Amino acid sequence: MQSLDAQNAWVVSANAARRRIPGFAALLIAIATFALTIWAGPGIFNFAAEMIGRAMILGTGGVRLVRSLAYFLPPLLAVVFLLFEGRPWPRARAGWFAFGLLAGTVAFFLTLVAAYGFGVVRFISASAAMPQVLTGIGQAVLIIGLRTFGEEFFFRGWLQPLLARSWGVPLGLAVTSVLFGLIHVFSRDIPLVVLVNVTLAGTFFGLIALRTGGLAASFAAHWAWNAIEQCVFGLVPNPGVDSMGTFIDLDLVGPTLLSGGSDGLNGSLGTTAVLVLCVVALGWMGRSSVASTIAAH
Repeated sequence: MQSLDAQNAWVVSANAARRRIPGFAALLIAIATFALTIWAGPGIFNFAAEMIGRAMILGTGGVRLVRSLAYFLPPLLAVVFLLFEGRPWPRARAGWFAFGLLAGTVAFFLTLVAAYGFGVVRFISASAAMPQVLTGIGQAVLIIGLRTFGEEFFFRGWLQPLLARSWGVPLGLAVTSVLFGLIHVFSRDIPLVVLVNVTLAGTFFGLIALRTGGLAASFAAHWAWNAIEQCVFGLVPNPGVDSMGTFIDLDLVGPTLLSGGSDGLNGSLGTTAVLVLCVVALGWMGRSSVASTIAAH
């Protein structure tokens, strides 16, 4: 496990860049990038609608992918910024991907267990394993993977190391996570608990990236959480299911602070408790003898 200081692989790589982007400049670039994304979104949606109107050749997955093109602007711009910096990419073990899948899966199931303990989980139905159902779910998992990779590449791969180098790892992690939360709830009238939970999720993924010294684990954790939530248990949206299908349809009902209401697990205090636990565990892990043993091997 990597340390959370100047010796961290991400900070070392940022220090080794040929051209340095100061922390405040990086933060302003990030805000401008997402402002551009939000501005370009309607145009992308209209483009998708025009394509579909001209030729009905896109299935639900194709439509969803085209409508998601605006989400790929930040990672594409991050590639440009990285080329400008000439920053080397940290070396990390490929096996951390499996660690990330496990971390994201366990964290998600803990939130679901918390919701079940609150008595707000309701079983609605289960889908038959028909080819069209499996195809739709498979496409949804792929699209979720593309989106989550883009977010991780931009926030944890490009922005977080720059802020950590300029302001120190704790503050760099905190600012990146807050921006991650704000971007996800921008222009929405949402409860404070949703912003807190998404920011905590950003901290969770950010710590995974820092601790493992690479992007594979944080991407895998983010992907696993989102895919299981939407495609396995049908918790996005709540109530109801995504148009691309799900294996099981669960709804969260009852008091909003416990069920999350229309925000689902993102708005639940159970999720808050689980994410705090995960963040504390990752902060402690690097100091434990168990982590030292893992790092030694």
